[in-house]
Amino acid sequence: MKESTREDYVRLVYKVVFYIEQNADKELSLEELAKVAGFSKYHFHRIFKAVTRENIGDFIARVRLVYSAWKLKTEPKITDVALSCGFETNASFSKAFKNRFGMSPRAYATMLKAKKGVVMLKPTIVEFKPLSVFYVRKTGAYETSSCEAWNTLMVFAYEQKMKLHKNIMGKATMHFGVGHDNPSLVEQNLLRYDACITCEDESIELKGEVFKKVLDGGKCAMFLHKGAYENLKATYAQIMDWVVSEGVGLRDAPLFEKYLNRDPRRTKPENLRTEIYVPIV
Repeated sequence: MKESTREDYVRLVYKVVFYIEQNADKELSLEELAKVAGFSKYHFHRIFKAVTRENIGDFIARVRLVYSAWKLKTEPKITDVALSCGFETNASFSKAFKNRFGMSPRAYATMLKAKKGVVMLKPTIVEFKPLSVFYVRKTGAYETSSCEAWNTLMVFAYEQKMKLHKNIMGKATMHFGVGHDNPSLVEQNLLRYDACITCEDESIELKGEVFKKVLDGGKCAMFLHKGAYENLKATYAQIMDWVVSEGVGLRDAPLFEKYLNRDPRRTKPENLRTEIYVPIV
């Protein structure tokens, strides 16, 4: 297959991936999704699997179940969680949840409540303004997928500077990372990570795996992580303790990170600074 043709397929399939993520609580038919991609419904599911290595039905179910696990942190009524995540009945939701995570939704919610304890971190409540970003999506263990995403995005930025004389990495450029999945609940090879940089130059054309979207604005609890990225997992655990112990309402949006160091590769691990934004009601 020609590289340009493959890039077209990847771009169109990921257009559907993002559509599913934004509409996971709605009924999604094969015809509707094929239309989003501009493919024939007879070929769409095969093309989707060839690009993502996952059946489209399995992907939709996984996104909904991961979303439901997130909702169970603060929503006391399991039936409400089931309905908000696109399941028609509590029974069908409970069966799918147990098959996926090895425990019932009620047992999972009980486990979360039992983990309430002393929280070391305290957030700053901020109003995050929407930002337009260029981004690259990679899938896999966060340790590797994040590096792959940033490498691809930086090659794109470098090409803009060298070939088109457009500097999209100025002093005002902000760097964000969006991890869509909880590695405690989702297989390592299926974790989704977006590397993002801000840019206001509308003349820059998208290429290859580089897409454009808006990081949604709104009220957020912002936590500051100090130190190596390898220690982020412990910080996230404390953040979730805070969410549960405080009974904070969460908005239907993923957590995201803002990297404050201009060049992490030239920064000592202990001097790295990362802001973690938790969208809250």
